Parts: sequence; structure tokens; C-alpha cells
Amino acid sequence: MGPVGFEPTTSRVLLLQDPEPGVHSMLDYGPPRHTQTCSLLKFGGNPGTSDGPNSHPRLPAEKAKMRGQSPPITGMTNIVLTFDPSLGHMFRNFPLLSFLPCAPVRFVPPPIYYYLAQPTVPADEHGRAVLAPYGIRKLEASLKGRTKYTVEVVHPDHLEKHIREDTKVIGVNTMDPLGIGPLTLMFNNAGRERSWVTEEFLGLMRRINALRKERSPKAKVVIGGSGVWEFQMMPEALDKLGIDYAVEGEIDDIAPLLFEGIIEDSIDTTVFMFGYKSTTFDINGRPRITYVKDPSGRFITRHPFSRFKLPKVGEIPTIINPAISGQAEIMRGCGLDCDFCEVTTRPLRYYPPEKVLEEVKVNVRGGLRHAWFVTDNQWAYMLKDKDYWPNKEAIFELYRTVMSYPGVTGANPMHATLAPVAADPELAFGVAKIVRAGPRKHIGVQIGLETGSDKLIKMHASRKALPLRVGVDGTWAEIVVEAQKAYNAAYWIPAYTIILGMAGETDDDIWDTIGLINYMASLNLYFTVTPMALVSLGSLRGTRTLTDVYASMTPAQAALIYVCWKNTKRMAEALAWRIGRDNPFYKILTTLILNVGAKIWLDALKRYFVRVNPENERAIERAERYTHIKTTGTDFRKFRERYKAMLHA
Repeated sequence: MGPVGFEPTTSRVLLLQDPEPGVHSMLDYGPPRHTQTCSLLKFGGNPGTSDGPNSHPRLPAEKAKMRGQSPPITGMTNIVLTFDPSLGHMFRNFPLLSFLPCAPVRFVPPPIYYYLAQPTVPADEHGRAVLAPYGIRKLEASLKGRTKYTVEVVHPDHLEKHIREDTKVIGVNTMDPLGIGPLTLMFNNAGRERSWVTEEFLGLMRRINALRKERSPKAKVVIGGSGVWEFQMMPEALDKLGIDYAVEGEIDDIAPLLFEGIIEDSIDTTVFMFGYKSTTFDINGRPRITYVKDPSGRFITRHPFSRFKLPKVGEIPTIINPAISGQAEIMRGCGLDCDFCEVTTRPLRYYPPEKVLEEVKVNVRGGLRHAWFVTDNQWAYMLKDKDYWPNKEAIFELYRTVMSYPGVTGANPMHATLAPVAADPELAFGVAKIVRAGPRKHIGVQIGLETGSDKLIKMHASRKALPLRVGVDGTWAEIVVEAQKAYNAAYWIPAYTIILGMAGETDDDIWDTIGLINYMASLNLYFTVTPMALVSLGSLRGTRTLTDVYASMTPAQAALIYVCWKNTKRMAEALAWRIGRDNPFYKILTTLILNVGAKIWLDALKRYFVRVNPENERAIERAERYTHIKTTGTDFRKFRERYKAMLHA
């Protein structure tokens, strides 16, 4: 997510990054299937992410309207910034529900969807969003006071209050606009069904275009955020949705140049180019990121040969209004070089604790007492060691700095990895102690597990095991289990993702993953695991189309998908009762919906798999009992001793 290039560390910002192609998207740009009023089109969530139980603070709308907002509106809004309605739902403060926008519209009735999606970020009396996605907030900070044009972040439900005759640009932040993201593809039958995330986005674009046609026909619509790659795969959607430009990349330092250039039709080509990233390979098969010319001039990115390479930390502004969930960026980049990941193309840069704290202060003034660190890999923060041993003291100092600020009650990272905690559990325990985690206050974090196979992890994500080495220091499964035990013992609940369809994948690799998931569940460890279709980003970008798992699904893959959602059902049953703890009625209702819904979903999934291939039933029955993992008997204590010795050398 690299923020202001509309690209945050998590994959959210006004314009930017992410996955890859889509083949089967049955998108219908006509009238909505459901006649919801604008007031019901609240906000969608962060599909495909799993936020910790404490990630979404409660903020009563009546109080929120009084906090953290800009001065009253005094004139027209030249630049209207808004966001996909799928990025604002809080989903009952329950992380598993953040997957709901990925679900097909015809399988989740509107009343249930909008009930479970609540609460929603409020708007003030002027229609401005009291809370907004972090990427939009970064863009807002980059533009306000640095351009002669007026700028406001507007709630999607109140666009009519700001889109007027003086509006020049309407910027839209989106994450999965066409419903072909790696997680959504698993829910919507590889794009054959329309998901709620797309339903809400299309509704937003219809309203934007209606207002533009009526009030400001010359205004330009600019799309950005982690979902921009989808338009590169399906450029015809730009015309269908009335989008003038799609912007990719970090632009914190040069956002005013871009927006003024769009408004004045004078984009500086020494800074920007019309094109998009793709991947070519040399004769030795090594990947090389290149820029593809865009004849229509609608895809805008930084010029690859410009002296304006990327923003330096000092050029990245601090947000000026509160971000959803109390998000505050701590770094950019990851450094692990997984071949399917976009983040690996960005260099590591770190915010000092003081800079992070400034954003936390903004959120606290907005009533958000929990800090959610925007990062693609927390354990790489202030990294100095070439073997990737985390800079533990720097990480702890960051948390101590934030937690010492009056009003802050907790903090958690957006993303992390497994191996550093397997090698040194003190990382997880140290953070837990600082944030005062406990039985009723867990730390949520999203982690790319990817696979249970040693072979696949070494082929596609070998550095993910650093500071350890798969096959030398233990098996990948051993590393995962050791880290999972440490995380849970320190009151962390990881939300894992795995990838189906990686090159070289065999049924044996799939069974390795099934065994790993079931083994950890058999130990009653707390985690979720979400299957995703391969989307070729990173060095694989542009090399293949979206993976259609269902078109050529093997019985082993069907069993893996089933096992993933069976574990999700287990977690829903264990954690659902915590939802709505302030209201007994809603606690009972939500628990009932989740428990019954999880069972219905799992049973329906099994019936579907058996219907498409009777052999899937036997594979699923085997998977119910399969708990085998590969081990070498690794004693992880030796790594801790090695690390301590290194520190004192």
C-alpha cells in the first residue's frame, strides 16, 4: 500500500496498485438489481482483509460530527474526493465479516448485507466523511494547502452537496471495483457472479455520472487505489463507467501537479507518463518491470525516467483528518520479493516514531483511540540486518511511543509475517505487553501463509521464511506452527491467506496445505485462513490471466477450499458471541446469523463441489481427517540463542 499515489501499504489510496487479470467478469453496467436508496448504500468494508477484533473503534455519529473536521464550507468544491462504498462498513466490528462484500448479491439478501455491514462511517452536516480510507486521507493532505483549488473528502452518500458547476475533478478510491480481486474470485465463481463489492461500486459510479451530467459536464472522473489494476485488465470498463483517468503509484509529493494538470489539461510529461506497468522476461527468465504506452492516455503513472522517482519520507504529508480504524502508516515496502506481490516492487522506507505519532494524534482528536499501523510487513520496520532479523528495539520503541500518548488504548499492525516470530517469540510477546493485550483484548494481524508446501514456498516466496531457511532450518509447516503457537500465546489472532493456482502446484502441495490447516485446528489454535485465486502481480504481472480455480478444480483443491471455510466456521462459532456486547439483542441476533449462516454456507459449498464432480466428496471426507505435516524435529530454541548471541556480539 503505498499511500499517496493512492496506494497505501495495505492496498488502499486514491489511485493505484495490486493484482491482475480477469476473464469471466459478467459485469452488467445497467440498472441496479436492487432498488436501494442512497441512504442504504452506506459503506462497504475492506474485502479480503482481516482486521483485528479491536481494529474498528466505535464512534457515535452524533459525536463524530463534532470531531476532527475541517472548517465549514465557504464555497464550491473544485476537487471532490470520495471512495468506494465497500470501504466504509465496520461490519459489526467483527473481522470475519469484512469478507462479506465479496459474496454474490443473489446469495446475500440486501437486508442481511446492510445489517451485517453496520456501523457505517458518519458524515458531518456538510456531507464530508468524518472518517475515510487512509489513502484518501493521504491524498487530501497532499492537496490541501498545496493547490489553488478547493478540496474536500465527501461521503459517498452526500455527493450532491459538493458536485456542482465549479467541480473540476471527482477522485474515487477503490479496492475491487470489478469484482476480480483474488479473494472475490473465490466467492463469485471466478467473476461469473456479481459481488456486493461491485454492486456498491457501480451504484456509486451511476450517481457520480448522473450528478456530473446534470451539474458539471466538464468535470473529470479519476479512479485510483489498489483496484486500478482491474481497469488495466478490462480497459473497456473505463468508458462504460464514465472514467477519464486511472492513476497508479505513489504521488504524495506530486499530487498537486497531477490534479492541476488534469484540470488545466497540461499534465507535465517530464513527471508523468500515460501508461502502466507490465512484466517482460530476459533470455534467462528473469523478470523486468516495464512501462507500457497507453495510446488513449488514460492510465497515468510516474515517468520511469523522471528525476522524481518516489517520494522520500520527508515529502510524505501527515494526514489532517481521521482515517477509518485509526490507521497510521509506519513504513512502505516489504522486502520479501514474493513473485506474485505488487508490494515487493517498492523500496523499503520507514517513518520515525514521531512522524507516526503525528497521524495517531489526528485520529485521537477524531475519537479513535486504537492505532492501526499501515504496513505490509511490520517485522521489517527499521530493518538493518541482512539476514532479516527484525529490529526488535525499534519496533518496541514505536509501540511505546504511540501507547504513551494520552487517549491511546491499543495498537496493532495491518500485516506481518510468520518466520521472525518462530525464530524469536519475544517479538509477539513484547508488542503484546506494550499494548496490554490479554484474553479479552487480542491483536489482529493479516499474514500471507500462501501454502503448506516447502516446494511452492521456495519457488515463489523463499524470502518469506527469513531469517530462517526452508529445508535448512526446518520445514515451512514447522515454521508456521511454531509462529502460530507463539502468536496465540501472546494474544494475537492471525488472519491467513493462501493462494491456489501457483505455477508448479500439484495435489501433493495442496494436501500439504490441508494437513497444516487441520493440524493447527486440532491443537485448538485461533486463526482464520482464506483461500485466494492467484493474481499475477509483482514480477509475474501481465504474464497470465486471472486464475479460474473452478474451471479446472481438482478434488484436492475442492477439499482445501472446504477445509479453509470449515475453519472459518469454527472461528465464527468461537468468536461471534463477542459481537454486539453492548446490546444483548444484537449479540443474540448477530451470533445466530453468523452461526447459522456459516453452517448453511459450508453445507452449500460441499453440495456444490459434489455436484460438479462426485470425486470431490471422497477428497472432502479424507480432508476432514487429514492432519499430517512434514517435520524435521526442529528445536527452535537454537535460533533464539543464536539471535541473542548476535545481539551481544
